[in-house]
Amino acid sequence: MRKLLTTILRWLLLFTVLVLAGALLVPAVAYVAGKRLIGTYEGKLGFIDYADSIYAAASRGEVLAWLILLSPALVWLVWYLILRLQRRLFTAAG
Repeated sequence: MRKLLTTILRWLLLFTVLVLAGALLVPAVAYVAGKRLIGTYEGKLGFIDYADSIYAAASRGEVLAWLILLSPALVWLVWYLILRLQRRLFTAAG
């Protein structure tokens, strides 16, 4: 039982860190990359307006905004599932 609780807490902590990274770091990285590739953002406050537009879109339920904010967690989940499937296929074949 103790091992199960430890595992669940570890998963929750990892998921929380990934979601926070998506909510805080991804908009900043996207802003810097967009500024270098496309040019400055049209808002008066720059990054603040850019991040506010992403958070406002997420609060309206727009799927693209949620994909941006949850991208680290989604990337990790996809890699985890791929590795799990690969491990299962190799142990079944071997």
